[in-house]
Amino acid sequence: MAGLYKRGKTFWVDYRIEGKLVRKSLGTQNERVARSKFKRLEYELSLGDLEVASEIPLAVLLEAFCQHLIATRTFKSCKNDISRLRVFFGVICESLKPGIPGAKGRVKKEDKFFDKYADQHVQAELLEDISPQIINRFLADRIAKNDWSAKTANLMRQTLHKLFNYAIKYHNFRSRDRRYPNPAAGVERQREPAPQIRFLTLDQIQQQLDILEDHPLLLAMVATYIYAGLRREEGIWLTRNDVDLQKRHIRVQSKTVEGESWQPKTKRNRIVPISQALGNILQGYRPPHRGVWFFPSPTGKRWDPDNFSQDLRAINKASDLDWSCLDFRHTFGSHLAQKGESLYKIATLMGNSPEICRRHYAALIPEKMAEVVEFEDNKPSGTEDRDTKEMLQEILRKLNGVDISQSQVPHLKLVKPENSA
Repeated sequence: MAGLYKRGKTFWVDYRIEGKLVRKSLGTQNERVARSKFKRLEYELSLGDLEVASEIPLAVLLEAFCQHLIATRTFKSCKNDISRLRVFFGVICESLKPGIPGAKGRVKKEDKFFDKYADQHVQAELLEDISPQIINRFLADRIAKNDWSAKTANLMRQTLHKLFNYAIKYHNFRSRDRRYPNPAAGVERQREPAPQIRFLTLDQIQQQLDILEDHPLLLAMVATYIYAGLRREEGIWLTRNDVDLQKRHIRVQSKTVEGESWQPKTKRNRIVPISQALGNILQGYRPPHRGVWFFPSPTGKRWDPDNFSQDLRAINKASDLDWSCLDFRHTFGSHLAQKGESLYKIATLMGNSPEICRRHYAALIPEKMAEVVEFEDNKPSGTEDRDTKEMLQEILRKLNGVDISQSQVPHLKLVKPENSA
């Protein structure tokens, strides 16, 4: 049963769910509107559609969610999500401390951590305190005050959406606003501009490789990124068994090496053929250290991605170049697109979805549409449509069972209907 009453000039209602008393303002001073809302609430109570909002401590939920990410997501994905949660909530649990996700003793007391958003974190005790309005205000402030791009804002929204989905699935989270069971779903996505893709021309590829002539390890790595389209970590995690120069292919596959597990970003294994240009470079390459890694670090261990980029950046900077591994990967996709390869093939080779490849490379595909944009027929008079004529000849051959040459059917020609007004 529910009861309707006034508190001051505003109408309120109280009812019980699972034995718990709930008092709620109807947000109106109009008795007719209040009684209409009251009847709807009684109807929902009779159906059992109303639920009491949960009360989940935010810090406890965030710690559990971060551990879930560490256990189920790839390292890079986990690191990025935890970093965004730190920006939004601040360091309110152990796993949100800066450092390698899952590592013990992540931050030492004597280490100084500069928090760029120290005075801008969302303050809350319960997860239920986070509403779509709070998320919208936070993102609007970051865009206005911190020059966040639309993509950065959308990634934050995506991470918060994962957080609430996890809370719903594993901790029985129930939002206070029944319109939005997942509060992040009530946040509108920002419109992202068309991506700006940088890639190397053939001359720039040669220039980049020439600069690395005195660095055979970096030369082989950069050539692999350019001619095979690998992501940065995919190249760093290559073992000797992943590269088969005889069969001319590279396996990008999940693995566990020296107690560390790794898998591709999309969690799908794939094989990338080795082109002639890449094969010529890799044939002359020998890993500088004995061990499992095909591209080992200078110490013979697995190369840290940031350390690799830093070493490459230093060499390129001396020659006024600023290409990155992402530019090398885009070079692979862009040149295939310009050659006319299908987006499906490019997506398969690069380990992407066709939709991502369409967004990045569709504008580079040469379409044979030149004749479509012509308003008039510019063909010289007397010319015939050869394809159509050959098709008609094939039909005649099948009908008569004989091969009819064009000399035997001089009357055969394509008749085009006149344009109607």
